[in-house]
Amino acid sequence: MQVDTDMPPSSPWERLQTLLRHGPADDLLEIDPEQLGAILEENDRLFKAMVDAFEGLIYICSADYRIEFLNDRMIRHLGHDATGELCYEAFGRRSVCPWCINHRITKGETVTWELISPRDMRWYYVLNAPIRHLDGTVSKYAMMMDIHERKKNEEELRNHRGRLEERIKARTAELTEANEQLRQEIEERKQAEEAMRRSEAKYRELVQNANSIIIRFDTRGVIRFFNEYAQQFFGYTEQEILGRTLWETILPTVDSTGRRITSMVDAFLTRPEQFKTDELENRRRNGERVWVAWTNRPILDADGKIAEFLCVGVDVTERRQNRRRIRTLTYALLKAQENERARIARDLHDHIAQDLSSLKIRLQTLFANESAAGNDAQRQTEETLQILQRSISEVRNLAYDLRPPGLDQFGLVRTLFLYCEDFAQQNGLKIDFIAAGLDDLALGEDIQINIYRLIQEALHNVKKHAAAKGVTIRLVASSPNLILRIVDDGKGFDIDHWRDHAYQEKRMGLQSMVERVGLLDGTIDIRSRPGKGAGIFITIPIKEQLSGGETAHSDH
Repeated sequence: MQVDTDMPPSSPWERLQTLLRHGPADDLLEIDPEQLGAILEENDRLFKAMVDAFEGLIYICSADYRIEFLNDRMIRHLGHDATGELCYEAFGRRSVCPWCINHRITKGETVTWELISPRDMRWYYVLNAPIRHLDGTVSKYAMMMDIHERKKNEEELRNHRGRLEERIKARTAELTEANEQLRQEIEERKQAEEAMRRSEAKYRELVQNANSIIIRFDTRGVIRFFNEYAQQFFGYTEQEILGRTLWETILPTVDSTGRRITSMVDAFLTRPEQFKTDELENRRRNGERVWVAWTNRPILDADGKIAEFLCVGVDVTERRQNRRRIRTLTYALLKAQENERARIARDLHDHIAQDLSSLKIRLQTLFANESAAGNDAQRQTEETLQILQRSISEVRNLAYDLRPPGLDQFGLVRTLFLYCEDFAQQNGLKIDFIAAGLDDLALGEDIQINIYRLIQEALHNVKKHAAAKGVTIRLVASSPNLILRIVDDGKGFDIDHWRDHAYQEKRMGLQSMVERVGLLDGTIDIRSRPGKGAGIFITIPIKEQLSGGETAHSDH
């Protein structure tokens, strides 16, 4: 097969490969030793970075049979992460395997063999090699690769060879016919060898190319590796994208949520430990925007400095679209719920509360006219009036909880102040509420009612669970966000226990706040320790523009 060698290799390793495959042997002697060392170091770094993408099974164990490393495929093969376990126990045995060769490996010997796995009855090629540590100890490196197809081809080849030898022995007298038969058998052998070669090439391709986006780029963002799946996904060929930067090709300057991607990548290049995983909006060659979940890993040079970055990505565009649809439907459901609450509140206030008040007035009038009534009748009338008064108060409180009447009349800040004042009086709490920066801010009805509900839910949680004496509430507009802070001096709680048991214990107040903040594209941070009170810190992006002439009411 003719190999195209016109394109110059782009790295020392590729130049060495070209010489090994196509160049004269004398040219190998001209390679500078330092350059050869750099090639080997580069190969070592690439091996370490790509080991998780390797499709075979890999593990490393110490001389005393203790597992030191497993690749992801071996972990899945065993069913759990057996790091630190004895290797023979990890493979289901109680004692050292009779065929174990650890003693040979620790003496520096490299051993290879082929075996049939009892798990799947397939042939595997097994390589065991020593790994020498700086402290002088030696570990065993084991790699297993599926060679079932190759073994089938070899078996078929042996069968052909055996039949050929039998025919030659049986027909030595018929030389011409035997020669023709030999030619045919040789042709079959060539075909079998070609099938084996294709099988090995396919295996190498599977090892080098995973069914995920895999890219490698240097500290300047210049792309150095772009696997075949990435080429298909983004629409670039290898020749078109290698040597170009991320910003020229697959990254937009600003994503659809308004985040500056270039700033995020700059931060990643300098602080990769903070971006081990991330979801970014990427750009295909045709301009289409897609979301990719990235797993990122730095590649270090011999001095321990970052030389390159290896990133493995998975397309999550459809998942994000589904999540956005769910959030839209949930938001619509909450809005419908608020509308229904408002309708019920109006009915309670305009009809039931008014009817109860009218009934109270009539009873008072009746009692005034019946001055001669006996003491017992007076006592019963007074009790009836007290019951009516409690009913009127409860109906008004219920209507107030369903829909704060002052929100439309007084605005958000004044309504919250009145609510906190009323809640404090009813429950014996000291509530310190202050709002700032909202005077010239025109917030939509949805965000106002959601902020009101967040504070309402927080205070109800304090009342039910905190045993607090005081609550501090701060609502501050600090462009581009609204910042809400609610802190109590109660008994506090264990955050981890709440996350694990909130649903089982039916304590969904805080969880409903988390979901409501998520619908507003905000963030929420809940902090607490037993005996140390609790704090809720919420940040919500301001999506409305400054009003200019009209201001929201702000009396406090």
